[in-house]
Amino acid sequence: MLKRLIVAGVITGGAAMLALIGYSFFTSRNDLSKFVLREGTGLFAEDPKELKAQTAARLGHLAPDFALSDLNGQTVRLSGFRGKPLLLNFWAAWCPPCRKEMPDLQNFHERYGEKVVLLGVNWGEDANTVKEFLARYGVKYLNLLDERGTAFVLYRLTGIPTSFFIDREGFIRGIWLGPLKVEEIAGIFERLGLMKEESE
Repeated sequence: MLKRLIVAGVITGGAAMLALIGYSFFTSRNDLSKFVLREGTGLFAEDPKELKAQTAARLGHLAPDFALSDLNGQTVRLSGFRGKPLLLNFWAAWCPPCRKEMPDLQNFHERYGEKVVLLGVNWGEDANTVKEFLARYGVKYLNLLDERGTAFVLYRLTGIPTSFFIDREGFIRGIWLGPLKVEEIAGIFERLGLMKEESE
């Protein structure tokens, strides 16, 4: 009986410790500079033979699905955009490279929004902060709130901004760490053959 109580105590203590670590990680704003990616670099799956019908936040795999709220409180699911290529961009208002790339992302949306969905996911900030930030930068494309870091953890992010190039079937065809310019975004989608219409 005593052994069981000791084991139960250890398990409970361990779970509490993990919860505390997770809470501290996603609520602390003391040293976020280590999450900032200032230089851009990417990996791509250009050959369709490289694709794997397994769900994972990895190159060539099906993008993990998630559901988050938009700025109006409506729930949006990633899988709801299947059928169109999509750029999934993780960012935060306190991140200088994220601020730097915002005009390029908006420019891309204005030029290619008919062909490619641009979906932003803000990490760890409330709706008012995000609304004010997007209004200041004139951002019109859809952005979701990841206040608890659910998608951040699901996509195993090590820094922001990070962008995922996802094809019509939901496969991750490219992962870009760091800020992007409009020419780079368009060039990557074209390089992967994702800018063409389905009938082409």
